[in-house]
Amino acid sequence: MYTIKQLLNTRREEIKCMLKNKQLELINPKIWKDKNIKFETKLIYKILCAEQSQRSKFTSISIGRVQNHLSITNVGFKKNLQILEDNKYIKFIEYSRGLYTYEFC
Repeated sequence: MYTIKQLLNTRREEIKCMLKNKQLELINPKIWKDKNIKFETKLIYKILCAEQSQRSKFTSISIGRVQNHLSITNVGFKKNLQILEDNKYIKFIEYSRGLYTYEFC
């Protein structure tokens, strides 16, 4: 598990290298160029994409799954989902505390 500080210290060159190696090809490339979205939010979007792959239109995720990858609270996770929704990347609904259903726009 990585802390947010460790993930935020990822250099732009590393992201470019990942793009060249096509590790991020399943993720909407527009989000990596979007200056309105924090890097932490982009990482959450990456996790959501990994959960979504090979599934139906709607996918459920719990904060526990995200906390396996990031050190984040439920409130912080919900704020990041709201940022993604405001920028029209996803639509989400919290159907129970810490449990979310989302779909990509």
